Amino acid sequence: MKRVLFFLIAALIATPGNLLGQNLNTGLAPPSGLPTLPSISRDSEGNGVLSGLPAIQGIKIGKVLVNPYTQIGYQFNSINMGIPINVEFDPFPNIPEAHLALGTMDVALKSFNFWTGAVGLNVILSPSLTVFGSASGFLPHSFTEVGKLPISLGPLGFAPQVSFSGVNLECWTMQCGVSAGSGSGYSLLLGGLWQYTSMNFENQNINSAPRNPTSRQDFLLKNWAPYIGFQYMQTGYYRAAFVYSPLLTSSGAINCRTTTPVISDLSYNLNQPGYLLSITGEYFLPLPPPATVSFWFTGSISSIKGSTDISFISGNISRNGVASDLSLNEYSLGGGMTLGMIF
Repeated sequence: MKRVLFFLIAALIATPGNLLGQNLNTGLAPPSGLPTLPSISRDSEGNGVLSGLPAIQGIKIGKVLVNPYTQIGYQFNSINMGIPINVEFDPFPNIPEAHLALGTMDVALKSFNFWTGAVGLNVILSPSLTVFGSASGFLPHSFTEVGKLPISLGPLGFAPQVSFSGVNLECWTMQCGVSAGSGSGYSLLLGGLWQYTSMNFENQNINSAPRNPTSRQDFLLKNWAPYIGFQYMQTGYYRAAFVYSPLLTSSGAINCRTTTPVISDLSYNLNQPGYLLSITGEYFLPLPPPATVSFWFTGSISSIKGSTDISFISGNISRNGVASDLSLNEYSLGGGMTLGMIF
């Protein structure tokens, strides 16, 4: 009896059309991580403050120093997402033992660690004032989405594991801002950050067994955050920086589609508010100019949480609703090495 009920529940999960036809909002929702902020470092003159790694080349234009740079590193990410379904209904009203209840689905990404790279430009207006900008991204590879949904059917309880293969990742970050400091090594950082993440999921499995081959998920998330930060630097030796934003604004959507046994489309929006913070440390090897070598470390936390609009369409069935407390969290650690030349 338990085996029959288990496969009944697995079939329901794999067919959103059947569930939402009974006013149930569900579906797998792949989360996306937020890349760490690009590093913030010393200026190429060695007597001021600016954002970015030590320059590969410094180009003097009058009294202004234009300072392009590059960066390479590796980032570890821990990402999870909570989708509050929390729905109860009776698919068979005449059978009390068939009362079905679903809880909050927990989703995580596995093997979501990447090589990262960045390019940027620092315009040093004076020893205490620098304008900066940069772009960074991940080197993509395949990964896995894993989710568990607590389900009870009468007195029986289950938590089937549903997994997808993640492909076509595109994840990059752009930022710009200004650094204003003093001769004592302290500086104030003000800027803005824009991030873009998209990916697709396919090859559905339930408890490691292949299921609906037509099930597919598309994920898109855009984030914007004005931020403030502080930095302390001992010129030529080390630096430490902290960046924070309580005004992270997100936009995007998660779309889940199947074509068999019925054509269905289920979508959630990702328009929740949030926050982010990042810390960076860097150590400079004591080499004579013009060569520069440094090792850097960075860690970050980002989170969005709030209500989400849900839309479902399958044939003649159309449902719209709102779910509360959808959340997406990422914890990241990264590090790398910088080689440069200063002229």
